[in-house]
Amino acid sequence: MPSAARSTDRSRASGVQRLRDLDVVRILAVDDDPQAVALIEMALADASFNYTLDAASTATAGRARIAADAHDIYLIDQQLPDGQGVDLIHNAKKDGSSKPFILMTGYGSGALDEAASREGAADYVEKHMVAAQLERSIRYALRNWQSARMLHEREEQLRHAQKMEAIGRLAGGVAHDFNNILTAIIGYTDLLAERFDTEDASGRDVKEIRKAADRAAVLTRQLLAFSRKQFLDPTILDLNEAIGGLLQMLPRVIGEHIKTKARLGGNLARIKADASQIEQVFINVVLNARDAMPAGGQLAIETANVTLDSERIADEGLSLRAGEYVMLRITDTGSGMDEATRARAFEPFFTTKPKGKGTGLGLATVYGIVDQSGGQVALTSAPGRGTTVCIYLPATTAHAEIRKPQLVAATEDRGTETVLLVEDNDSVRELAVKALRRRGYTVHEARDAEEAIAWSATPGNHADLLVTDIVMPGLSGPNLAARLMQQHAGLRVLYMSGYTDEANAVQGAYLAGVPLLQKPFTPARLAERVRVVLDTSHA
Repeated sequence: MPSAARSTDRSRASGVQRLRDLDVVRILAVDDDPQAVALIEMALADASFNYTLDAASTATAGRARIAADAHDIYLIDQQLPDGQGVDLIHNAKKDGSSKPFILMTGYGSGALDEAASREGAADYVEKHMVAAQLERSIRYALRNWQSARMLHEREEQLRHAQKMEAIGRLAGGVAHDFNNILTAIIGYTDLLAERFDTEDASGRDVKEIRKAADRAAVLTRQLLAFSRKQFLDPTILDLNEAIGGLLQMLPRVIGEHIKTKARLGGNLARIKADASQIEQVFINVVLNARDAMPAGGQLAIETANVTLDSERIADEGLSLRAGEYVMLRITDTGSGMDEATRARAFEPFFTTKPKGKGTGLGLATVYGIVDQSGGQVALTSAPGRGTTVCIYLPATTAHAEIRKPQLVAATEDRGTETVLLVEDNDSVRELAVKALRRRGYTVHEARDAEEAIAWSATPGNHADLLVTDIVMPGLSGPNLAARLMQQHAGLRVLYMSGYTDEANAVQGAYLAGVPLLQKPFTPARLAERVRVVLDTSHA
């Protein structure tokens, strides 16, 4: 056989890079000729790759060896004691083999060429030309197979990305609509709570309704996280510092039966992310690992600077740009996942836990937060071999930003100003109007921007504050605000929004102090924000 050192050097010199992931090309020859193995070895004496060669003498034995999938390429003789080579290729393909086949024959013909091609053979070589053609034929067959395999993997990644995007859009849409419903449920529950003593039966019932609504709000936020539509407050962070405090509390979180080992990289590059959400990512992955090790095990946590080149990106099934990243790797020795489970691990509401033991939103939340932060997650797992979650976040050389001061806190929640409230959801609008009128404000309501413009254009009508949803049928909230502020320079504005796609219409400035009220909100929170905007604007 050719030596490994010689073949590796020749491979590099000749630029045969498509064989880079095959340290040794494993060949199976199915041929009843006793001289077949020697003939093949002579043909591959100067091959540009290292190889091993096994043999089977019948179609039946060959089919069984091919089904074992222990080889990279198959050399099939056309005339076998118990059948023909093209039939063997046909049956092997039917059994599910995807590796390349090369047909070998004593005499070629157009009919044989057509038959071999029809059955999926990569090539066929006449035996008297084996010495001249076999090595080249194997190289080309492997290159084509690897290219097809890579294309298939890219297509699978694209299909998975499209599937996750579709699920994300659905989840985001559901969460957006549910936020409006929750705003009404939470709001009217709080209004009811004002009427009842919390110690009597009715008051306790109202309190339980509010608790259930709060749990629903948490699930909604998790759906928004998965769909990359939650509100983030990104800052320049050191990942080691972000998770450092959590490492100290891990024994209480995962239990003493799981041993933890942390190896945090030095001189870690900075990342730009929401600190609280990065903590959520860490906790979610750790809790998932804990649940995979009910009888105990080991948990390894590592951070490091990494350079992702195109080769590593492809190997890990990522779709990131090549460049510098900060990696958080969490590895457990738990039960692991099979391929089907691994493929659905990040889908919302998918869980392998018993009914009632999990929501299936833990890893979905991780996926959404990391993706919204510009990074990606790679997951490696196998049954009985544990799971490794690698999180890659883009490194940044930016310096910590000077944060603009937050809006001052309100000293009261009442007022006498005039508010123009624009919201297309009837329940949310009616709740907001009722909450503000209870606190002394004069409120004029509108279902959309057109109604608001018509009211504002009526002589004598003037509002001190515009409270508007960002996205509405017809004219958007920001466009409505711009139009009304041209007519009334002193008009103040408070936006309402359910998720970031809407908030981005305000150019993301809400994170720097521009007033924005996130749904779902309570009547008290609405009144507090209204008062803050009015008082701050007067300052």
